[in-house]
Amino acid sequence: MMKSKMKQVSLFTIFILLTVTLTVGSAYATTISVGFEPFGVAFDSHLNEVFITNEGSGTVSVISDAANKVVKTMTVGSKPAGVAFDSNKNEVFVANFGSGTVSAISDATNTVVKTITIGTDPSAVVFDAHLNEVFATNEGSGTVSVISDATNTVIKTITVGTFPVGVAFDSHLNEVFITNEGSGTVSVISDATNTVIKTITVAASGAGLFGVVFDAHLNEIFATIAGSGTVSVISDATNKVIKVITVGTDPVGVAFDSHLNEVFVANYLSSTVSVLPG
Repeated sequence: MMKSKMKQVSLFTIFILLTVTLTVGSAYATTISVGFEPFGVAFDSHLNEVFITNEGSGTVSVISDAANKVVKTMTVGSKPAGVAFDSNKNEVFVANFGSGTVSAISDATNTVVKTITIGTDPSAVVFDAHLNEVFATNEGSGTVSVISDATNTVIKTITVGTFPVGVAFDSHLNEVFITNEGSGTVSVISDATNTVIKTITVAASGAGLFGVVFDAHLNEIFATIAGSGTVSVISDATNKVIKVITVGTDPVGVAFDSHLNEVFVANYLSSTVSVLPG
């Protein structure tokens, strides 16, 4: 369930970014061949490159946005999934689901500079720009690993709920929000103490609580629940659900648009995207 939903999110992202020809005025998007089963995607704002994890190949493809072509392919761990850009060190962190590791990649050389052993089945990863740390969810362990980018070592392992699949950083309160698919809960972690300060019940166990994103406009967290076709909105001031919004069927992926302060939700089985005011 969790892994298949991760693939749904990833395929939606790649569908939009890489493999579909879209009409935008008279311009057309470019189709770029990468590795087998492309999964996660992250933008490197330092060198204006895009990093794609290829789950089936065990590789990462680096795409130049100037040329819209692959400039490097590097081998990482087994079944690379989530990926995040660290703007402090200009490194890219890749969660290797099959290896129980995170690969740290230097964007200056496009090489793996460190392989970090974490928990079982790591899937999602996010960069905390406040303390320059990386948070990685370990689905199989029910934990989150905290990695210091200064040393590229694990400095804390935090127990959360069952099957943690999604992660988002709240830059307002410097907290990290984890969606626990198996528990139907969201764990709120303070980056000051690296401890869970609140557990919020959002859905029934196994209902498909999955994607999560921080809305920097209203300081709210949006979490998708695939089974109910809804999105729960959490206030970071109270750590409570303040609204439940009905969207399409099987919502999984979610992203915040800081330009127009809107939230985009990918409804997998509806073949639609819901646009919500942020």
